[in-house]
Amino acid sequence: MGSPSSTDPGVQARIRQQEVIAELGQRALETDDLDQLMHDVSVAVAETLDNEYCKVLERLPGGDEVFLRQGVGWRDGLVGAVTVSTDLDSQAGYTLISEEPVIVDDLREEERFSGPELLTNHDVVSGVSVIIGSVEEPWGVLGTHTTDRKEFTTHEANFVQSAANILAAAIERANKEDQLREREAQLSVATDAASIGLWLWDVQENVFTADEFLAEAYGMDPEIVTTGAPIEAFFEPVPETDEDGIWDRLDRALETGVFSAEYRIENGDGDVMWIVSRGEVEYDASGDPVRMHGAVTDITERKRREQQLREREARYRDLFTSMSEGYCVIERVDTPPAEPIDFRYIEANPAFEEHTGLTDVVGKTIRELVPEEREEWFETYDTVVETGDPVRFERELTTQGRFLECYAFPVGDETDAQVGVLFTDVTERVERERRLEELVERLETSNERLEQFAYAASHDLQEPLRMVSSYLQLVERRYGDELDAEGREFLQFAVDGADRMREMIDGLLKYSRVETEGDPFEPVDLNAVLEDVLDDLRLRFEESNGEVTTESLPAVEGDSGQLRQIFQNLLDNAIEYSGDGPPRIHVSAERRFESGAEWEISVSDDGIGIDPEYSDQIFDVFQSYQEGEGYNGTGIGLAICERIVERHGGEIWVTSEPGEGSTFTFTLPAASDFD
Repeated sequence: MGSPSSTDPGVQARIRQQEVIAELGQRALETDDLDQLMHDVSVAVAETLDNEYCKVLERLPGGDEVFLRQGVGWRDGLVGAVTVSTDLDSQAGYTLISEEPVIVDDLREEERFSGPELLTNHDVVSGVSVIIGSVEEPWGVLGTHTTDRKEFTTHEANFVQSAANILAAAIERANKEDQLREREAQLSVATDAASIGLWLWDVQENVFTADEFLAEAYGMDPEIVTTGAPIEAFFEPVPETDEDGIWDRLDRALETGVFSAEYRIENGDGDVMWIVSRGEVEYDASGDPVRMHGAVTDITERKRREQQLREREARYRDLFTSMSEGYCVIERVDTPPAEPIDFRYIEANPAFEEHTGLTDVVGKTIRELVPEEREEWFETYDTVVETGDPVRFERELTTQGRFLECYAFPVGDETDAQVGVLFTDVTERVERERRLEELVERLETSNERLEQFAYAASHDLQEPLRMVSSYLQLVERRYGDELDAEGREFLQFAVDGADRMREMIDGLLKYSRVETEGDPFEPVDLNAVLEDVLDDLRLRFEESNGEVTTESLPAVEGDSGQLRQIFQNLLDNAIEYSGDGPPRIHVSAERRFESGAEWEISVSDDGIGIDPEYSDQIFDVFQSYQEGEGYNGTGIGLAICERIVERHGGEIWVTSEPGEGSTFTFTLPAASDFD
């Protein structure tokens, strides 16, 4: 049997999904190529969930169809060309009106909608599809699919939805940037002539004059602006909420000599613009203000960027404070060379405090808060800063009896010495693994005792059985002629029973020695092993008029003697249970995984077959194929095969129907020294 996994696959999958979403989110912020981002999202979703297909469907004007804008796995020529109906009885149409992810366990059995040709032509069975955007304003659909039947979890569906949310945000940002570029093009005409509007206010005469740029920005008649008008006229485009503040600043400026204000105006097109206006006051000999001259600059784009930054910061802050995983950012502290490394907390979310029990950490150092912190963790953080490579490790909070899985990675730019650390509480997983290790240890001890008992019992039974067989043979030689037919039949039953018992004891000894007396693993050519077995069984094949065909077999990592025993038992059984006709046997092999890590070896026959109800029981000790006249198996051979295969880290099973023959398949590790 294989050893237990050191990590919980479910937790690892969730962490990996979170990492992928973080990477995609960062990529979305860094790229302006929307189609490349859609392709990257498709690849990431398909690979992370181990699915063959992923698609990005864009809703066409009118909303009757969506088309395959990007995706992976689909046949050449479909991406960017094929369209899918959005009728309510189609999966795409159903998804566009669904608030929650649409999970399909088996498209062939789906009753809510039918599968479009895009899916059915690719043999899609299971999948998840989610809306990109909102039900009120849908942009399209993100979907991922597989040809195998698969029950997607809620975490996997949420992962797909998170990827769709990244696309929705990127699409919205791209649309705004398109609008922004259009606006910038409109403004560039005025900016080319004069990016700054100049103005002059005659304070004593209350005459305000300005250039054409300011007139256009304020939506005023250029002739009036250039010849002069009361300053109150220039407050008409200013919202009332901003007007009082500007008057206060003008009044203070007449005293201080300097004017500066940011405010909004409604330009001639009806759009709201942000303006910064700065000026200086001239005074007469008496110190009274005479005039104020200055300039205005359009800062609308800067204000928009500031608003976007605030919104982005708010979204990050919401995620930061609401996530269940603990998270903190630390930065390396400048310390003298002789002193140990230390890090200062920059920020930490509520979950960090919950996981670690530390509060009010911002501004404090790790050594100040956690004097018992192990030095290798400081070295780990420092390695992340120096190399830029993320590191995963586990730590134990001895004061709380909790275990945390930590993922440290660089944050900020290259000049920062900052590290982000994600904390996931894995206490329950660690405790389960500890209990499982204890259970495995107890089972291994129990198995060792059982093996010792089986070996001792089998060994000790051989001598009395040998005596029984010897005396039975002696009775047969001395008194056989004196017995009648029924007596000789009884005697033969006793001799056959003793022989069968001896075979069972020998098999039990072999079974108990699989682990203890096996040879070390090495590269083994299965072709050579099978050839030796066929030589040993040549006489049996000749007597039964049997035939064996074989494909080229691979090299595996294993014990050649035990692998020989597997073939010996399977071929011998195929001959024994061939039925009335001569046995026809075929041996084949194929790669189990694309990586080539394992091989599947199959031994097929056309014999009497096995009822599927007993397909598992036949691998138990003393369970044979059939019970009845003409079949004399001990019921140990297949149990030995199973134990040998398990020693090699594989598995063995049978596919069969009564009267249809049987195929025994087992897996073995591929040999690293052979192709």
